[in-house]
Amino acid sequence: MKNDLKTTMRISVVEGIFAQFHSSLTGIGSSFVTKTAVLLQASPLQFSILSGITQLCQFFQLYAVFHNHDHPSRKKPCIMFAFWGRLLNIFLGLSFAFATIISPRTALYFFITLLFFSAAFQTISSNMWVAWMTALIPSKIRGRFFSRRMQIHMFSGFIFGYVLSFLIDLFEVPQNNWRYTILEKYNLQNIFSANYLVYGLSGVFIIGSIIGLYGLLILNKQTERPMRKISSDNFSVFEPLKNHNFRRLMYFGMWWMFAIGFGAAFWGPFMLKVLKFSLVQMQLYGMISALGMLISFRFWGKFIDHFGNKTAMKITVVIGSINPTFWLFFSETSYSLIWVEAFTSGVMWSGANLVTFNFVLSIAPRGKEQHWSALYSALGGLLMLSTILLSGILFPPALTVGTRYLYPEQVLFGLTALLRLSSEIPLYFVHEPKAIPLRRTMGIASEIALTKMLKFKDMVYKVLNI
Repeated sequence: MKNDLKTTMRISVVEGIFAQFHSSLTGIGSSFVTKTAVLLQASPLQFSILSGITQLCQFFQLYAVFHNHDHPSRKKPCIMFAFWGRLLNIFLGLSFAFATIISPRTALYFFITLLFFSAAFQTISSNMWVAWMTALIPSKIRGRFFSRRMQIHMFSGFIFGYVLSFLIDLFEVPQNNWRYTILEKYNLQNIFSANYLVYGLSGVFIIGSIIGLYGLLILNKQTERPMRKISSDNFSVFEPLKNHNFRRLMYFGMWWMFAIGFGAAFWGPFMLKVLKFSLVQMQLYGMISALGMLISFRFWGKFIDHFGNKTAMKITVVIGSINPTFWLFFSETSYSLIWVEAFTSGVMWSGANLVTFNFVLSIAPRGKEQHWSALYSALGGLLMLSTILLSGILFPPALTVGTRYLYPEQVLFGLTALLRLSSEIPLYFVHEPKAIPLRRTMGIASEIALTKMLKFKDMVYKVLNI
């Protein structure tokens, strides 16, 4: 049984690396997708729609529940939906052809529509995967396993993305840059011409899709433990709302998603348009953020297993409300603190992502994790979608505060900072049976830190023979 569990975890980690490669290159939020939208001249509203697709597709998790509620097997449909979702992204590069042959507007519609259907299929697959893996990984090690899994995937995905970003940036490298000198030395300047940038991006989408599809062959080797059928007569998609504590968690989740939706569509475009970042700089930001995740994933995994999801989320909410305030002081000539923010953002999102994944599972009845998780994600996604679209529809004007000029995007960043902090209010009322209160947690942490300091002092005294 122990060897079976090790095999299960090993397969999950390996196939997840390929899934991460696919997402890093072709997923919504990837620097390559954002760069393509900029080249296709997307408006603020279109950027909002593009960002909102992920949240809109959360509703398809409910379809996954309907599809599986009387079918104990998740494996076959999970792989099937993932296959179509990953295959569609291979055609994203056709948007450039449509922009030339027809119009950029038509190309954008095609680009956004393709990403929508791809995200919808993959969301359905993802929900089935959660139910599949929940049955395989014991709850007592789930936090640590998924934190370790995310560590490996984030690191591998960003390294691969950084290499491809460096290559794509060569298509737009200035002639006075050292990289252009190298291209001239090997007579490659004509190949890496700005005229061929669209082919480079199209190639990235093709490579990312092929890698993602290959990963499904590995996922197919994963074992499955049949799950309990839910009677059709008693099945109701809104059944979790009858649970008082789930409703409290749902209020918090909707408030939190509502808060982070403001400005969510404009972090990447702000880097490209205002800060004049290259794709390599965007990847560098992502890598520093990933480093924060890598360093803190193990901490958050252990923290959640010992102190609970609620206590971890209280801390991440505070950090998450501080991070956007950094962006109020960035400009094209002054953004050095963005690298500090990248790291703290990684620390925050590693905790928030683990909590979001694990919180519902910790309070859901056994066998109903998929159902509860789907409804939580769908309703939270609805609120985030509303503020993402609202940000694009009511895109604010620039604002001058004292001597400080704030771009419209920075106004949204300031708003999301305030709203994120306010989500501590509904979180206070959520009950998690095994959670340890934050004040007691801080006391335990202080005791542990003091003990380690005393041990270190004794070690130093021993070395110095004092």
